[in-house]
Amino acid sequence: MKKRLLLVLILPFFLGCSSIKLIDSWKSKDFQFLKAKKILIAAKSPNLEIRKSYETAIADQLKDHNIDAVMMHKIFPDFEEKERTAPKETDQIIKLFVDKGIGGVLVTSLKNTIETKKSDTPQRANILEEYEGKSFLAFNNEDDINNTLPKLSAPENGGTLPTSKTYILEAVTYDLTLEKDRQLVSVSVIDITDPKSASKVLDNFSKIVSNQFKQ
Repeated sequence: MKKRLLLVLILPFFLGCSSIKLIDSWKSKDFQFLKAKKILIAAKSPNLEIRKSYETAIADQLKDHNIDAVMMHKIFPDFEEKERTAPKETDQIIKLFVDKGIGGVLVTSLKNTIETKKSDTPQRANILEEYEGKSFLAFNNEDDINNTLPKLSAPENGGTLPTSKTYILEAVTYDLTLEKDRQLVSVSVIDITDPKSASKVLDNFSKIVSNQFKQ
């Protein structure tokens, strides 16, 4: 039976102010070996400029930790994500990555967008059950539509009742040098509530993701 680390609830969820927090995190025992490998950073978004901003911010933070990080839009500018990828095609893509010296892939995407009254609290699922078997090469029907990473501008309140807008983002890391059933080595789930500055949010988000490699 595959050994796993337990789900760790890192920080509680607070409503009522602008915030960005790591709320769930999981790592396998193989994650530590990924730090010495070249890691491809991929952001899931049909908007090229958003992809570039997320990939660049995370890669820059990882490089500050002496990790060899490269960006999908730089190495594979013509790469296209699909709703479904056949196993044979998946193997070909992984071979393409490995031939470029890439040992790991870190994928960021928007998991969900939640609009609530200030008193409501979004529910979260079991992180291991949710991510096991999830492919980094295709969109997932259970994810937010098109996995479009947000621009993270301040939300607008159209009614009289106070509301809160929360973006749930994920960073999922795979080690391509391992057997398929062990390639998922880490998951970070981050919530961004009522963002007021896109640049600050992106900076903090990339720091939270890269800090997982320090621990």
